[in-house]
Amino acid sequence: EAVGAARSVGRIAAGLAAILIALAAMLAAFEAWRVMTARARTPDLIAGVLAHADPQLARIPRAWLDAMLAVEDPSFYANDGLDFKTPGQGRTTLTQGIAKRLYFTRFKPGFAKIELMLDARFALTPLVSKQDILRASLVLAYFGRDKAGPVIGFAEAARRWYGVELSDLDFDRFLGLVAMLIAPNALDPAAHGEANAERVERIKRLLAHECR
Repeated sequence: EAVGAARSVGRIAAGLAAILIALAAMLAAFEAWRVMTARARTPDLIAGVLAHADPQLARIPRAWLDAMLAVEDPSFYANDGLDFKTPGQGRTTLTQGIAKRLYFTRFKPGFAKIELMLDARFALTPLVSKQDILRASLVLAYFGRDKAGPVIGFAEAARRWYGVELSDLDFDRFLGLVAMLIAPNALDPAAHGEANAERVERIKRLLAHECR
C-alpha cells in the first residue's frame, strides 16, 4: 500500500509540474506577444509624445537635468531600462516610468510589473535614444492634480503649481517639481508646502554628497 501511495503521489506531483510548466510557457508566450506589440507601437507613440513637447523643455539647463537624474534615475545613461542595484528611486527607472504611461491604460502592480520591465528593456530602450526617453519623461511626468485636473509635464507643472513659465523657474522651484515626482499628491507646493520644502532640502544635501 505504501508503495502504491507513493506512486500515486509521484504521478500527482508530475502532473502538477507539467501543468505549471505549461502555464509558465503560456505566460512567456503571452508576454513575448505583448512586448512585440509594444515594439511595433513604440516609434509612433514616442513621436506623438515629442510632437507635443513644450519648447521650453529643450532649454532646461543640463545641470538641472543632471540633478533630476541624480534623484530619479542615477544610472540612466548606463542602464538598459532596468536597475536592480542603485538604491532609492533608481530601481524604478525613468524608462519604466515612460513605459507605464505609453503601454498601459491602467497599471496595477503584480504581473504587470514584469511586463513593464520587459517593455522598458526590450520595447523602449532598443528603439528610442536616451535623449528622447529623457525628453519624453519631461513631457509625461505626473504632478498630481489641482482644481483644473491632472497636471502633466514639467512645463505645465510650472504654470499650475508656481504660476510661471518653466523658463522663469529658479533652481529651487525646479527642485520643488522634482521633489513631487515620488508622491505628487502628497508633496505639491500649494497644499503641502512644508513637506515639499523639506524634500527639496534633502535633495540639495544629496546633490552635495552630504547624504545618500
